[in-house]
Amino acid sequence: MKITNSNYKLTKEDFNQINKRSLFTFQLGWNYERMQASGYLYMILPQLRKMYGDGTPELKEMMKVHTQFFNTSPFCHTIIAGFDLAMEEKDGVGSKDAVNGIKTGLMGPFAPLGDTIFGSLVPAIMGSIAATMAIAGQPWGIFL
Repeated sequence: MKITNSNYKLTKEDFNQINKRSLFTFQLGWNYERMQASGYLYMILPQLRKMYGDGTPELKEMMKVHTQFFNTSPFCHTIIAGFDLAMEEKDGVGSKDAVNGIKTGLMGPFAPLGDTIFGSLVPAIMGSIAATMAIAGQPWGIFL
């Protein structure tokens, strides 16, 4: 297997596509065996195709890497994808072990961080602001 770096450089349109796929489809492929891995692969698949070429052995190998177990906060997974794609953009298939290591190493710390901030802290703060506004008779409290 040839290990070369990719000639493709990611563009702003690529990141916009990743964000759209992340927002609308990341959790759709969730399953108990690999959790969010299929959603993660779907999110970055167009960029992998541009980097490695469609149907190449390199693409198939990296698709296997990205279908391994992945589970983190739905609010922070794009940070991990950014690290992953930066390494693949620079080193191609040669970064396979590093990509796997970074995904495994970061999904644990980002899970409680994202869940705490966006799943608990923000709703509690917004709820207290909304309750205070509603008690004061302001109609915006209902909408918050």
